[in-house]
Amino acid sequence: MAGILPDQIPDLVKATQTALIKKGAFVNLRSDLTDYVGVRELYKNHQHQFDGGLDWEFDAQLDDNHSARFVGLYEDDSAAIADSLIKGKVGPRFSDANYVFDIREKKLNAGQEQVVDFVYTKYCGMIESHWKLLENAVWGKPESSADQRTPYGIAFWVVRNATEGFSGGNPVGFSDGCAGIDASAFPRWKNYSGAYTAVSKEDLLKKMRKASLKTQFRSPVNHAEPTVGGLKNGIYTNINVLQDLEAILEAQNMNLGNDLASKDGRTLFKGRPVIYVPTLDDDSQDPVYMLDWSTLAFGIVKGWKEHVSSPKQVPNKHTVYAVYLDASLNLICTNRRKQTVFFKNV
Repeated sequence: MAGILPDQIPDLVKATQTALIKKGAFVNLRSDLTDYVGVRELYKNHQHQFDGGLDWEFDAQLDDNHSARFVGLYEDDSAAIADSLIKGKVGPRFSDANYVFDIREKKLNAGQEQVVDFVYTKYCGMIESHWKLLENAVWGKPESSADQRTPYGIAFWVVRNATEGFSGGNPVGFSDGCAGIDASAFPRWKNYSGAYTAVSKEDLLKKMRKASLKTQFRSPVNHAEPTVGGLKNGIYTNINVLQDLEAILEAQNMNLGNDLASKDGRTLFKGRPVIYVPTLDDDSQDPVYMLDWSTLAFGIVKGWKEHVSSPKQVPNKHTVYAVYLDASLNLICTNRRKQTVFFKNV
């Protein structure tokens, strides 16, 4: 096929997007990030589908009813109403991305094979732009409650506090608290946090071991809980902390052989890999996140994870078409006290 008619190009673009056909190869220099951990670990693997675009609600019982007591014979009953349920709400946020093409472009007039290659590079550029936006959002937070566009990130749900323990309260700029639950009024809605001075067994690792025990709550009362993600826990940090942990691991192993970096990529904590997050390299506090994915996930409005449109003609440009990607999503956490963050005193 030597060429195609201009009016056939939009249909071919649509078909190419649907099939995601890759006919050639090209060097990927689209980003400075070496890995998209938030997108790979969270956005792709830990999702909860919601049917509607309204606020997503969950119930939390933040106390017992304090009715239990020891009594004597013939003692009067003591009954009182104690309502300890509170409702959390998280609404979806919206994102979009796009790419544009002119049907007169040279590559779009060179036959079907060239069109497929051309569309694929355009499509990849749009997708990576979207993932880059999400990656930064995953590890960050909106500036304040006035920001109604930026999704809630991990820094929103897992708040840092230098006092070791369940001290991570309301995120800065959100006096009403996460999901509308004020942690100052309901202390059991706080995450675990603390500061460390050195990446050592005596300091950071001791605190991590303590936190892993303190955040494992087991009730004698069995009932369903609003889990939103998978059952896998994860530990995430930047390159500074990871290299120090790898040095500790090498120091405690006598037979390392001739490999100068024998423990790179093999650092575990209680059987879980410690994962390097390039986005966190810009964080001067060298954070370590210990996350429980069963209560932390991306909420996705059903059908709007990454909705890619058909080519649409751009107004006032009769030969120019645009393709749009739209998503409706937000990060949701249903149990903050299963989440932990440590950070370095600087």
